[in-house]
Amino acid sequence: MNKRNLILTAIAILILAGISVGFLIYRSLFQEEIKDPLLKKIKKREEIIIGADATYPPMESVNKQGDFFGMDIDIAKEIASDLGVEPKFRNVAWEELFDAVRNGTVDMIISSITITKERTEIMSFSDPYFNAGQVIVIREDKKEIIKGKEDLKGYSLGVQTETTSEEEAKKLASSPSLVKSYESYDLAKEDLLKGKIDVVIIDYPAAVGMVSEETNLQIVGGPFTQEFYGVATQKGQEILLSRINKTIRRLKQEGKLKELEEKWLAQ
Repeated sequence: MNKRNLILTAIAILILAGISVGFLIYRSLFQEEIKDPLLKKIKKREEIIIGADATYPPMESVNKQGDFFGMDIDIAKEIASDLGVEPKFRNVAWEELFDAVRNGTVDMIISSITITKERTEIMSFSDPYFNAGQVIVIREDKKEIIKGKEDLKGYSLGVQTETTSEEEAKKLASSPSLVKSYESYDLAKEDLLKGKIDVVIIDYPAAVGMVSEETNLQIVGGPFTQEFYGVATQKGQEILLSRINKTIRRLKQEGKLKELEEKWLAQ
């Protein structure tokens, strides 16, 4: 055998070895997925149960007919489609949302959930899919007085309970008594419009939804924090999480995440 044939034979052997290794890795991952109890259950019922607190436009809302819509909802539908199952949405109050995924009532939650150190200790999170920050929402009559977070001293701040907005408000308020926590931002918005509170501290995407519904409200400046949203699963559900991450990476690579931002967050 001449030198040229030896080289070609060696290349062929390397290619075959690479294909074999790739096949073994693929088969191993496939077998892991087939054996995974949660993924097996999802495939068997042909639907993935998704929890969301649908009071947070434009990220997640529900209409009178019970149809869910919003940026997070579109992402969840993409995840379900890639899994080959139907999405089944459940409207879960924010204060019950984390427990719902932890006890297995739902398979995953997507609801403008900021990834924090404390939350990663009780749930598993996907790759970040959106960079959201806190902003200030005021009534028009305060626009000459409140122009940034430095102007908030002495004013009452409305937030949703057990959120990163609540944490930030406690840092900004001149007194703990000036932070008023609500079960939902709809309730905070009502009190802001009635003049019962002066400001709402809220994630930027939800602020866009809030001011688009009320001409008397406006966002002051830009986000003053950096916060990343993620999809959460029960702790240790690494196989499902890997499939969720696969979808998120695809949406990023295809530019679809950017399209969804433009669709839902354009002011």
